[in-house]
Amino acid sequence: MRRATAAALAGLVLLTAAATAASAPADRAAAARGAAWLERQPIPAFGGQQADAIVALRVAGVPRARLRSRVRALAKAGPSYGARPGPAAKVALAANAVGANPRRFGRIDYVARIRSGYRGGVFGTNVFDHSLAILALRRAGSRVPQRAILTLRRARGSGGWGLEARGRGRDEVDATAIVIRAMRAAGVPRGDPALRSATAWLTRQAHRRGGFDSRGGRRPAEANSTAAAILALAAMGRSSGAARRDLRRLQRSSGAFNWKLRIAGSRVLATLDAVTALSR
Repeated sequence: MRRATAAALAGLVLLTAAATAASAPADRAAAARGAAWLERQPIPAFGGQQADAIVALRVAGVPRARLRSRVRALAKAGPSYGARPGPAAKVALAANAVGANPRRFGRIDYVARIRSGYRGGVFGTNVFDHSLAILALRRAGSRVPQRAILTLRRARGSGGWGLEARGRGRDEVDATAIVIRAMRAAGVPRGDPALRSATAWLTRQAHRRGGFDSRGGRRPAEANSTAAAILALAAMGRSSGAARRDLRRLQRSSGAFNWKLRIAGSRVLATLDAVTALSR
């Protein structure tokens, strides 16, 4: 199931040059085809998907001028959609992607909205809200409370992370990936024992072809989980060539990505994440 978001993927470290060189042209070509398909889709009214689309298209190199209608739509939907920390973080990341100020986007301070939902060391209600908030705050140049990082450390399961921010749930690929990215964005070093151990757990979940399923256990690839893992590995300076190749296998002739090889799922959501990961 898709829980990780394209908006959360912005502003992270790139893969090492040696790991990227062999497949970079293929990755860029696949991302460009995916972005072209996304641009042909109707502009959604839903704020979250709109924010994801803006980030994905900008990361893929689409000029800001071509995104003006999408930015206007997000500014209109943002006040009601971005009331809580996780959604507010998505809007803030999208605003940042087009060079807008997330503290004054559509006359709303989304950084303040993120902070207003901080309770007991947690932004929002789960690790996705919490991690998105951390990513957006750092992207906006704002401080992340040390207690927020301690919350993630305490929530870690036997290998990675699950959905719960205040307790230990079943380790999941998507949750683990977004927490790794958030902790790295907050300045936790790659050599941190928890991050190293979680990254080792994440790599063990790869399918034999290289892709990832949200539940792990070497199941065939899902586009969203594979994209999330690619960016988490990038944040840790790890190679993901096999995962990127497996992700490209999910692309159709239209440029869209399937959720799984023989299951279309939400091609919009799959393509948003795939474009972001392959563009990095």
